[in-house]
Amino acid sequence: MKLDTLNLQIVEKAVAIYQGLAYGSITPKKRSAPVGDGGGVLGMFHKDYVEAVPGYTCSRYSMRLGNRNYPFMKLLLQEHLIAGEFFFAVDTHDQMEIGPEFPDYEQWMAVRKFNCELKRRIEESFEQAGLDTAAAVRRSLVETCGDLGQPCRGLVLIVDDEEDLAAAVEVLIQRSGFRTCKVYDGRSGVAAAREWMPDLVLLDYELPELDGLKVIEELRQDELTSEIPIIINSAARMTMADIQKADGFLSKPFPESLLNEMIQRVLTKRSRQAGFAAAKAKAQGGKATS
Repeated sequence: MKLDTLNLQIVEKAVAIYQGLAYGSITPKKRSAPVGDGGGVLGMFHKDYVEAVPGYTCSRYSMRLGNRNYPFMKLLLQEHLIAGEFFFAVDTHDQMEIGPEFPDYEQWMAVRKFNCELKRRIEESFEQAGLDTAAAVRRSLVETCGDLGQPCRGLVLIVDDEEDLAAAVEVLIQRSGFRTCKVYDGRSGVAAAREWMPDLVLLDYELPELDGLKVIEELRQDELTSEIPIIINSAARMTMADIQKADGFLSKPFPESLLNEMIQRVLTKRSRQAGFAAAKAKAQGGKATS
């Protein structure tokens, strides 16, 4: 959906679907006054600051509507993968780092599970109502993706619990000459990496079963998978220490051009490192025999 086709009726339809599922028979709190950067329909949204790489911008607009159990969930209108194309989504906005030692850990896990299921239901209802969602992005990419006849550049494992976005990313990666496989939770990601030994893992941070950091930890501890390059991506803020556990980082939303550049950068860096390691081993072997 182009922003110039967005109108008040479309936004009100999205808000009504969201609030109907988020609150049911409970009357939701009245929405705050427009907080956007200007007038018109976008004035109903807040324009989020996205930490994009210079030259690779993606816009994201949000409206905090909450739900009956959690006040911070948001309705999103975002640009992702395809420049200029926007779609509706839900941000659970519950990515706080809370460990099992936290006094209310079980209650917090229940809230996150509720939010995740609610997000799925709202986005499915958007799709059924004819509103553009990540599924529209996936369909658009499939329709424009032809057989380029280029040689295979390797295998990429995609680990992401948002199935439509995973499928959209898969199309783009295949269009760049890679084979792909995809799974939808962290534990399956670890198992798939061990089984398929991919040339690269594109890993979401927020995952069921095991989050992205736990996946990285398990893969790095296994001698078989320790050298597989990993790009982690997230809409949540991550510390520099956590980002550095992977070989590359993509902040969602990101455009296709940045995805391709990051994959190339990480694979080139790993190839150079492997070459240096081989040369060093050869040199050391020569010294040992002399």
